[in-house]
Amino acid sequence: MSPHLNLDPAASGGAFEAYQALPPGEGTAPALLLLPPIFGVELVIEGLADRYAARGFVTLAPNQFWRDAEPGIMPRTDAGRERAFARARRVDVDQIVGDVRTAVAALRAMPRCNGKVAVLGICFGGRYAFLAAARLDVQAAGAFHGTQIGLSLGDGPTVHAPLSLQFGADDPITPPEEIDAIRAALAHRPDAEITVHPGSTHNFSLPGVPGYDPQVAADAERRVFDLFGGL
Repeated sequence: MSPHLNLDPAASGGAFEAYQALPPGEGTAPALLLLPPIFGVELVIEGLADRYAARGFVTLAPNQFWRDAEPGIMPRTDAGRERAFARARRVDVDQIVGDVRTAVAALRAMPRCNGKVAVLGICFGGRYAFLAAARLDVQAAGAFHGTQIGLSLGDGPTVHAPLSLQFGADDPITPPEEIDAIRAALAHRPDAEITVHPGSTHNFSLPGVPGYDPQVAADAERRVFDLFGGL
């Protein structure tokens, strides 16, 4: 089976690609939608998708930038980072939420899926995991060093799914005041875990990327998958 699928959102006028990874065995399992950073579905994201599949999840990592004039993977260079940030500023938030809805439905329709879907956002994807918990039919959501969640706190009152948001205390992209605002917006959800990891910065969950911290990554993963483990 190919590791890549084409997902077709009927209202969008196009299709987008997603990397898929299946758990071992033949039985049904919960599903996980993995939403990547601004750089796209890099090899490190494919590696995480494989890792999460090995943990027992039917996993998809979609290309969130398929509509853009530069839809491919951006290199982690100074020039690539500048292009990736520019692309991220061009997105339509509601369109991406619609694509997340399409991907959730595709996961739920897979024969290996038990009907339950969690969403995990990394960096840029964190905002859309939060919005999935507020707007979509998902059973849980989480994020590793999620960015721009503070821009979507108007959706805080409609968050209906359990959340596990993992931040680095020294992450300049998501400062303490934004984390405090997120915490306040989720005060109505006793099942919203917000963890700030001392001494860690952005990208703590991404092996081989500057900022990676294996101890923090392991603790953050444990916390998120403790939440997802009940699916």
